[in-house]
Amino acid sequence: MSETERARAAIVTDVAGAVEVRDYDLPRPGPGEFLLAVELCGMCGTDAHIYRGRLASVHFPALLGHEIVGRLAALGEGVTADHAGRPVRVGDRVGVFPALSCGRCYECTVRGRPGSCPDRRPSYGFASPADRPPYLTGGFATHLYASNAGTVFYRTDLAPEVAVLQEPLSVALHGVERAGVRIGSTVVVQGTGAIGLMAVVAARTAGAARIVAVGGPAARLALAAALGADEVVDLDRVPDPATRRTAVFDALGGGADAVIGTAGSPESFAEALGLVADGGVLAELGNFTDRGSIPFNPYADLLKRDITIAGVYGAGPDMQRRYHTALTVLGRGGLPLDQLVSHRMPLSRAREALEALGGGYSLDGSDVVKLAIDPTA
Repeated sequence: MSETERARAAIVTDVAGAVEVRDYDLPRPGPGEFLLAVELCGMCGTDAHIYRGRLASVHFPALLGHEIVGRLAALGEGVTADHAGRPVRVGDRVGVFPALSCGRCYECTVRGRPGSCPDRRPSYGFASPADRPPYLTGGFATHLYASNAGTVFYRTDLAPEVAVLQEPLSVALHGVERAGVRIGSTVVVQGTGAIGLMAVVAARTAGAARIVAVGGPAARLALAAALGADEVVDLDRVPDPATRRTAVFDALGGGADAVIGTAGSPESFAEALGLVADGGVLAELGNFTDRGSIPFNPYADLLKRDITIAGVYGAGPDMQRRYHTALTVLGRGGLPLDQLVSHRMPLSRAREALEALGGGYSLDGSDVVKLAIDPTA
């Protein structure tokens, strides 16, 4: 690490406001800490929601980005191995798990719910505001300062554009587990953003016999098929929800054993209820922020049909296991995972990327599949 080297970060100044690239001094990591030279940071729907002010816990100015992969630039005392016990040194590529918990309390060790840890700190990419220390706490930057001694990270030899999928795949794995997908299951994946595409991979890995992906645009649907979806239903070509339901039922021979909802709107959740077979499960991943309410009849929509509705919040309990499992699944190969990152954007274009992700899903004349910030671009 050069004595004169500086870090740069794309800072969202206010709700839907300007994004400024600011300079920072590089910190020297203390015991248990490390500094990461970010190679790639995925941008997800949650980032777009935060940008629009839909997550009250995040205050501006904010440094976003929680799907982080990079090379270790400096190691604090005691940082000698990753979370799996493999030795690490400066220059190794690692994926950084964004959530921060103590790993010692009752919630972490007994209940297995680190998200409820009383000493839980804001996750990387969610810490705010960005105008006070510790700085460099998100992935839309040249460097990440892992200032929490309990930061979970894993060494990897995967290419950055594949390793960056570790976090969204860990969320998809949580959803597939909550949905009870097993060998022979029929599955609908509703929404074909990065989480939805990873849900196709996770459902196929879990043994699903037939998978239907519902979403768009065309580039994402093509990837859904390449990643394991047996049928796709295009929202643009089938705009009527009732007609979409018929298309799904025709493809599966009835309702789905499991529906993985990743579309992220109350209306899509209501539609997903109609795609579940009696006795099936709807695992909802997409409504990560408050987008409003829908009418719901406990008798007709739930009890009479004997269905289960499972809320899936991020990687969930046992998140470190899912994060490691995600890396293992990504490392199996055989799938066009390197095609998911369709756009690599420099820090100076972070606002354009956030606007595209929250709107038309098109950038530079092509459909957005997965956006990533490349701080070296």
